[in-house]
Amino acid sequence: MLNIGPGSRQSRVAAVSFSSNVVSEFGFNDYQNKKDVLNAIHNVNYVSGSSTRTYLGLEYVHKTVFALGNGERPGIVNVVVVLTDGNTNPGHSPITGWEGKQLTKTEASYIKTLPAYVFAIGVGSGVDKTEIKGIASKPSETFSLFVDSYDTLDTSVIKNTVLTRVCEVEPIQAPTQPPPAPIQPWQREREVCYKTKADVFFVVDTSSSLSVFDNVKKELNFVEDVISDFEMGFDQVRVGMMTFSNDPELLFQLDDFKTKEEISKYLLEMNADEWKGGNTYMDKALRLLMKEGLSTSHGSRNGVPQIAVIITDGEATDRRKFEKAVNELRLTNYIVFAIGVGPDRKLDELKKIASDSSHVFEVENVQSLHAITQELLVKLCKQGEQPAPPVVTCEGAQADVIFVADSSRSIGYVAFNELKRFAVDVVKRFTVSPSDIQVGLIIFGNDTNFEFTLGSYRDQNEVLKAISHVKYLQGMQLTYTNKALNLLTRQGFTNMNGGRGGKIPKIAILITDGEPTDIEATRIAAEKGRQEGIIIFAIGVGQYIDQTGLDIMASSPAETHSFAVDNYAALSSIEEALTEKTCTAANKRQQGRIWN
Repeated sequence: MLNIGPGSRQSRVAAVSFSSNVVSEFGFNDYQNKKDVLNAIHNVNYVSGSSTRTYLGLEYVHKTVFALGNGERPGIVNVVVVLTDGNTNPGHSPITGWEGKQLTKTEASYIKTLPAYVFAIGVGSGVDKTEIKGIASKPSETFSLFVDSYDTLDTSVIKNTVLTRVCEVEPIQAPTQPPPAPIQPWQREREVCYKTKADVFFVVDTSSSLSVFDNVKKELNFVEDVISDFEMGFDQVRVGMMTFSNDPELLFQLDDFKTKEEISKYLLEMNADEWKGGNTYMDKALRLLMKEGLSTSHGSRNGVPQIAVIITDGEATDRRKFEKAVNELRLTNYIVFAIGVGPDRKLDELKKIASDSSHVFEVENVQSLHAITQELLVKLCKQGEQPAPPVVTCEGAQADVIFVADSSRSIGYVAFNELKRFAVDVVKRFTVSPSDIQVGLIIFGNDTNFEFTLGSYRDQNEVLKAISHVKYLQGMQLTYTNKALNLLTRQGFTNMNGGRGGKIPKIAILITDGEPTDIEATRIAAEKGRQEGIIIFAIGVGQYIDQTGLDIMASSPAETHSFAVDNYAALSSIEEALTEKTCTAANKRQQGRIWN
């Protein structure tokens, strides 16, 4: 019904669609005749979304569609027609429903001050009439319209009503000094980024499925946009980045660049000659992230949130290795965000990668990444504002701690993994370094051996990774606890194996699910260990544990140093108490108290 063309007495049309994200369908400059505009509308694809972020659509209109140079003409009436069948719903977002509605109203007010008329049309019974009228220009009776269904919308009466009202509007005289814009909720969130302290590592898929290097550049531009709102510095945010396809490649590490400008320049200089394409070996990327990306030996900081942002456009090439790498990732203290791009993304894989379901994002293509920039940024900033995970409850304590873990046949593979997870959770509460707490691990059954000694690893991430790699020894049928205690006493705390001696506390955390095969030899071995100054915590798991057997292994008083739980899954229930008592033992020994 419009006279569309490039002339000053003709109309131009642009279109934007929105749900969870925003899609720019076409702008004022894209099509200059009616046939092309109608074809473009017919080619608009339906993109299902889980939320109704009306404010994002309105923001895109006033910031981009009507931006200088994008086809808006001075002296020509500007009209925006908003169609919706719901009300603003931010969905999984740090913005509340009430804030979302306020934001929608604010964004509509910005459009009106362009200046532009805003027609708001609500379809169906699910619309919020107050919100529709708030979006519309005044008088709202003229600029808002409500219809029962989309069938009713597609009638000549409604079309003529809208067209008549559009054609009757007069040019608006723009105010010489528009009122100052109110502070938006997301602007308040952005301020949080200046208080953020975190180590953030980006892991970007550059496999062949991206088709052209221009799509890779769009991914890099997205990362750059997110980084641009960080405040980088020694006590603020540090950023690292890698790309991956057949093999992962570290672009820069956490301590390589000190400013956003340096990172921006580096990314800008990347060109198509450096892009090799390849498959999607996600497992290799995750392992490099754990080995070097977020590692204290490569710039990450203790007591600071460790955040990974993983962007991928397809399914992991090696599913089995991917599952194994994800299991190792879960044993870390990383906060992981997963972003799936394009039609080949796999939601089940994204959920496994992410540390929380609210940390999963999906977009239809690389062009749409910009639509989630703000939401991702807010969540990153909030994570950085939060206290770090409780990895340091032994602050200031020094100790040499050795886990002594039962690997006999009675445990089983599943329970052994629970034992490893428990050890990981306890270690997360230690400050691990050569000058703080050192950690070693002994496993036992028929025989006993060191998985790693006190001097093997110098930081927490390395210890956590080492624990995750420990294999369950299925062939060990018996429970020779005495052999484990003898190895602990004779070699565990020696200088050769990393023990520091002197006043540094020597602590053992022994975990078993059965009665020792040789109870008398175990009693003698435990007594010898205590005489050597080793503080022994004994943890019994399951129905076959005898409290007397535990007590003969534990230091005294037994009620302080022995624990019993129903099964390995229940080990987490004593994590806090064990950690507290371990730290108390470490601090008291440092102060000269004698334990046995």
